Amino acid sequence: MKLALFRFLLLFTFLLTPVVSLFAEMKTIYLKNGQVIRAEILQQTAASMTIKTADGKTIQLNKSEINTVSFNEPTKVQQEEKKPVQAEQTPTPQIIEVPKPLVNFHIDQLKRNDLEISFGLGAGRYSPETQELPVQVQNKMGLLSGTLPTVIDKPTHSPELSQTYGAIYTWKRWSGGITGSYLGNRSTYDSHSYASGMMHSTGSFPERQSSLKNELSFLAFTNDRFDLRPTIGYQHFWGQSQDTNLSTSYYIDTGLYLYSQGVMKFNETLKGYTIGLKATIRMGERWENRLEYHNLTLSGNQDGSIVSGLVPTNLSQLAFYRQDQNISWNANGFHLLYRLVYRVTPTISVYAGFQFYEWKYNLNSYQQYLYSSKDGLIGVDLSNPGAYLIQQKVMEAVGKTINSESRSAILEFGVMKRFEFISKI
Repeated sequence: MKLALFRFLLLFTFLLTPVVSLFAEMKTIYLKNGQVIRAEILQQTAASMTIKTADGKTIQLNKSEINTVSFNEPTKVQQEEKKPVQAEQTPTPQIIEVPKPLVNFHIDQLKRNDLEISFGLGAGRYSPETQELPVQVQNKMGLLSGTLPTVIDKPTHSPELSQTYGAIYTWKRWSGGITGSYLGNRSTYDSHSYASGMMHSTGSFPERQSSLKNELSFLAFTNDRFDLRPTIGYQHFWGQSQDTNLSTSYYIDTGLYLYSQGVMKFNETLKGYTIGLKATIRMGERWENRLEYHNLTLSGNQDGSIVSGLVPTNLSQLAFYRQDQNISWNANGFHLLYRLVYRVTPTISVYAGFQFYEWKYNLNSYQQYLYSSKDGLIGVDLSNPGAYLIQQKVMEAVGKTINSESRSAILEFGVMKRFEFISKI
């Protein structure tokens, strides 16, 4: 009996030992809220569990709060899985500016091999010596006979469209090419004469001047800011003044005596050598000041004529009247040019500037003829040709005492294009 009781107690103790050790061992409890607890399970029921943490605290948990219970130590992977997932941050893309290519505006003046073409438009003004000269000669000749002079009012000149152009080829220090211009204006003429009665002449007409120049220059000095080129050239000028509606009225004591409607035309040609300097002053890499000054030594001639139809009150005196003038002279003067240049690209530029011409005449020979359809040559005695020749020489001498000059100017805006060539040397 006693032996049977001992065996029962031994079997009960053996069966109970695993249960006690199960509760006494430290376990890892994972809660649904992500918390992990290391503790001993003291007691549990179907709905709850009492645990003792490693620091000695006793806590009662509802089994609905528990996710799982493990005998193992908590792993790093499991801990990392409980960390809140952080949203990946997309890096902001960086905008990288593409570097602009460097533009080289520098020109090595000693290695140049290019052709520069220019064209400009603007306003021009031309003030030549034309119909005023024969009137002044007649006035001085009239002083010998006591005739009152003809008074010429100061003319007006209204600028009109002008053109300038050029093509200059440069190879190292040498440059050569052509330049030219075409300019003009509309001028007025107004004169009064009180010799016998009153004569009044008026006109409004265009005046034009063209020029063409061949030139050669040499680069004598250069640095980063300044160039200097002595220049020689040969230049032609063509001038024209033409009035197709020149009117003249002649009054006497009784009123209008005659009326004249005529055509006035003067053509001038001059040519000669030029010598001067060209300078370029650079302001930075884009701006340039270009200046030129040339002395002009010219020679040429001028042919002028005035053809009028005289209509008197007495129609029996109707006649045609022609006055011709032939002049040979020299001229000395200058040409001044300035341009402010802006380089848009290394080979394209725009500019604004002006040109001015002025010269004074030295008369070589002078001839004047007056012809009437009714009276023939006026002032000419064919029976005494010597007197006529003397008269012409006197008029020529008088003409040489008169100061005659011509001026022209251009205000221009233009563009330049430079064509570069590859040097083989």
